[in-house]
Amino acid sequence: MTERYQVTIHSQMGPREGLLTLCYQGSYVTGSLELVGYVNTVQGVRAADGALHLFHPIQTVVSTIPCETVLQLQAGSLYGTSTSKSARMQWEGTLIHSESQEESEL
Repeated sequence: MTERYQVTIHSQMGPREGLLTLCYQGSYVTGSLELVGYVNTVQGVRAADGALHLFHPIQTVVSTIPCETVLQLQAGSLYGTSTSKSARMQWEGTLIHSESQEESEL
């Protein structure tokens, strides 16, 4: 299954709008985070409680920041926190597209 979310990440530099794409294969999650003009690779797992534990960089003009992100998904919305050595960033987002594996094969 693939899901796409419109996200806002609240950092020290202010809110940043982006697009998070998640592809589920069992409990394993891959995807991408499009943010500030860069596409960052996302990978992680979906825990038994439904929480997503993702590992990804956030690339900026100045640097690339490795992050660990924990997201909760609930009724078409997501929220959570990214943690890096230098910052904590709050996430919020809305599901804008969902496609099952069968639909993508048609």
